[in-house]
Amino acid sequence: MTSSEDGHVVRDAAPADVDAIMDIESTGISHPWDRDSIEALINNVNKEALVVSTEGGQTVGYIGASYVLDEAEIGNICIYPEYRGKGLGRELLLSLESSLKAQGVHKIFLEVEAQNTGAIALYEHSGYQRYNVRSNYYGKGRDAVLYVKNI
Repeated sequence: MTSSEDGHVVRDAAPADVDAIMDIESTGISHPWDRDSIEALINNVNKEALVVSTEGGQTVGYIGASYVLDEAEIGNICIYPEYRGKGLGRELLLSLESSLKAQGVHKIFLEVEAQNTGAIALYEHSGYQRYNVRSNYYGKGRDAVLYVKNI
C-alpha cells in the first residue's frame, strides 16, 4: 500500500472492491468487464489488480494486469471522470509496475484506443514505446495502438 501527499491510497484490490470497480468501468469504458472477469482479476494468482482510494476511503480508480513468467499485459486502467487529470493514473501505473517487477516481470504490454489521447499521453510519459497498430480493433475506424515497456 502506498499513500500520496494528497491523501490518495493505492492498494491491492480485494473482493469487496468488485462493485466499485464495476461502477468505475461503467463510467469510462464502452465495453466494461463483467463481474466474473473482475473477480478473476482480483482472485487469480497470475493477475494483479490495484485500486486507488480517496482520503475518505472511496475507491476512485483501478488498474489490472495478467502475467506469465516475465511478461505482463495491462488489461484496464480506469479512473472516475471527476478524478482524472490529478495524477492517479500515473500512481496506479507506477505501483503496478513495481508490484509486477517484484513478481519477476520485465516487460509490460498494453493496447489503447487511438482516440484516447489522455491514456496515450500517460503511457508515453511513463516510458511506454509504441510498436504497432491494430486497425479497427475496437470497431470500424477505432484502432488499437500497442505499447511495450521494459521494467
